[in-house]
Amino acid sequence: MTDILLRQLEITNFRSIRGTIQAPLDAKVVLVHGENGAGKTSLLSAIELVLTGRVISLQRADPQYMSQLLHRVPLPSVDSHGSISLQTEGLAGENSFSAEITQGGVQTRSTLASGAASFFSERCYLPQALLGQLLQIYQDSDAAPDSPLSRFVSEMLGLDRLDAIETGLAPVGDIRNLRKTTERYGQVEYEKSQLDRSLTEHRRTRDAAEKALDAALSELNNARSFLGLTDPVDSSNLDAVLDELREIPEEAALSDLHDQRRRLEAIAREASRNADAGTQQDESALAETHRQASERLRSWQQQFDQPVQALRTRIAHTFPELNASHSDPQAYQSLALASLREKRKQAEDRSARAAQDTKRQAEINNELVVATKNLQTIDDEIGRIAENSGALGAVLAELTSFISNETCPVCDRDFGEQRKGPLSDHVNHKVRGLTGSAERLLGLSRNRSSQQEQIERLERESAEIQSRSVPQKEIIDLDRLAGSLDELIAELERLAPAMTEGAAHAAAETAARRSLNDYQSRNLARTATMETLAEFASSLNQKAPGSLDMPEQVVTQFKAVIEERIQVQTSRATERSRARDSVARAKVELSRRKDADDRILKDQTKHGRADEALKRAAGIRSDAQTIKNKVEAVRSKIIGKEFNDRLNRLWRDLFVRLAPNEPYVPAFRIPTDSTHRLQPKLITTHRAGQAGGTPGAMLSAGNLNTAALTLFIALHLTVTAQLPWLILDDPVQSMDDVHIAHFAALLRTLSKQHGRQIIIAVHDRQLFEYLKLELSPAFEGDSLRTLELSRGAADTLCFPDRRSFRQETALRFVA
Repeated sequence: MTDILLRQLEITNFRSIRGTIQAPLDAKVVLVHGENGAGKTSLLSAIELVLTGRVISLQRADPQYMSQLLHRVPLPSVDSHGSISLQTEGLAGENSFSAEITQGGVQTRSTLASGAASFFSERCYLPQALLGQLLQIYQDSDAAPDSPLSRFVSEMLGLDRLDAIETGLAPVGDIRNLRKTTERYGQVEYEKSQLDRSLTEHRRTRDAAEKALDAALSELNNARSFLGLTDPVDSSNLDAVLDELREIPEEAALSDLHDQRRRLEAIAREASRNADAGTQQDESALAETHRQASERLRSWQQQFDQPVQALRTRIAHTFPELNASHSDPQAYQSLALASLREKRKQAEDRSARAAQDTKRQAEINNELVVATKNLQTIDDEIGRIAENSGALGAVLAELTSFISNETCPVCDRDFGEQRKGPLSDHVNHKVRGLTGSAERLLGLSRNRSSQQEQIERLERESAEIQSRSVPQKEIIDLDRLAGSLDELIAELERLAPAMTEGAAHAAAETAARRSLNDYQSRNLARTATMETLAEFASSLNQKAPGSLDMPEQVVTQFKAVIEERIQVQTSRATERSRARDSVARAKVELSRRKDADDRILKDQTKHGRADEALKRAAGIRSDAQTIKNKVEAVRSKIIGKEFNDRLNRLWRDLFVRLAPNEPYVPAFRIPTDSTHRLQPKLITTHRAGQAGGTPGAMLSAGNLNTAALTLFIALHLTVTAQLPWLILDDPVQSMDDVHIAHFAALLRTLSKQHGRQIIIAVHDRQLFEYLKLELSPAFEGDSLRTLELSRGAADTLCFPDRRSFRQETALRFVA
């Protein structure tokens, strides 16, 4: 079922996600990590919204939630909008879903069908908010006919259909009620008896005509088989067959065949005179050598030609400049391997550099925010000191940032001529004489210059990174290109010995063919005879003789063909007359049968309607009571089997697997008495067999979450899976390490053995790294995607990473 996949998700300004993120989902397991508020739940809610048109967990909390889905920018006056785009694979029908989000609500362009949408919301997606409420929802809904539990029971068992059957069959339990509701019942019975007598007479007439017609058609088909016409003739095409039989082409064909036989005898006499035993012996040896070389080349082509040509086509698609018809296989292999490895290295380098630039851009944005705030703080403090120390002190303090040598920045005079020390010390002394806060002002001025330089440096670095920035989709494409190049390199290395062997077989076949052709070209008489036989083969519509065929063999073969054709044409001329007589008799009997068929069809249509109506009326009475008596027995049997053998057993197995030390196991209790409505209750049972209370009274907080999680998975696996997806939002709340280890093993089983695509979001970093290790690809075709969400200075950032299965080769060389 993993052929149905979630492929690619794009989100813009949705809930806590600001800006646009690209989230590739094309893997069997997708792990989403981020701190609280980074957007994990928003990402999963976006999938539910675009597929179903709603978010049930938000609807339960706030009926007006649609107006709150757009991400709110800091400036209320800005008219922003959001969007969600999801690409899937393998769904019947639509595989592209999108939604537009505005302040007024959500507009979806395409969603799943109602049945599949309900299955996704109730059986595929477990929000974080619902995990702690799931057991309580099912516990409180046992008495309500339209509760989630009753809907699940109806979906799984179909008991509502049994109730409808019992109610619907009540009015037709007695034949008298049927006659009251059907006024024409007696009239139909009389009409049926009249039609029975009429149909018997018409069928007797038709059977006689059918028998005579079959005899005529049988004789006609036998005659046509002698004419070489294998398509069977029936009564629908007698006129066309008669026109066909009026033509007599056999006489001209026989004349041409006798002429061809005389020409072939003359060619045979000429070939016999030019025959040379020694020449034939030498030519046979060369022909045998060529045949053996051709067999070896053909055997190699049957085994390797298709994969080798497919590989060369793929390589040529990647490198059009590489000559796929290179005569030297070793040179081609070396050149192709070098080109593929170089292109793979370029793709990996570009992908790594783009990822580094993205992370560095986020860091620069944060540093710019801090530096700008520091500069504003320094300017505010300088302004306050300038107000207290006077205008002159502020001016002199500002001048110190412009003094770089002994030239005064005001009057351009050289202060060194005064021989009173450095100009900067002189100005600082003056500033300290003007105000008691001069030292503080000088320090703030130096800090301000340092902060200004840092801001300029960060802005230059940001501009440089933006100039070489790569779109997120291109980074993902580079990642996929690297994986495709790895496959090409591995396939080329695997087929390298076979390609070398094929080149050797091709060279040997070419050499043998050239030797045979050179030898044959020296025999002019034989060449002329073979050319004549080639022309003769064309007149016979036969395959032209090959360069390795012997003239005597070809003549014998063509003689047999001519004799066979002469015999066929003679037989055709004899049988054509008999066939024309059969057509005439068949047309007479066909007219009789058609007249009988028209009468039978008219009466049979009326008879069929009457007979069907009477059969239904007779069957209703006996079937209705039987069905009504068995409804209650079937209901009790279905309840016990489905809940005890399927749901409770599966829930118990999953819960015990995640909580092996918990003595109480949750389950549904089934009523023993026969009732019209099914009302199971949530209970717990001790492993020793004693009954317990409700799960909320008997289980700890961590095991309550475990019970809710395993109940959700059991509900998903019990019913027929319409969508093979499991999406879990931080499901390991209050779980210890043992529970988490067993939970990772369960996820691996669901993905590998049950074919589910799993998307799980966690906020704990250590848990994310542990699950990434436990769910790593373990076999060919397996894959893992990780998505790390973080808040940047402006927009939300998403860093995807893909892991595919790669066979370990390092230990092979060590051994």
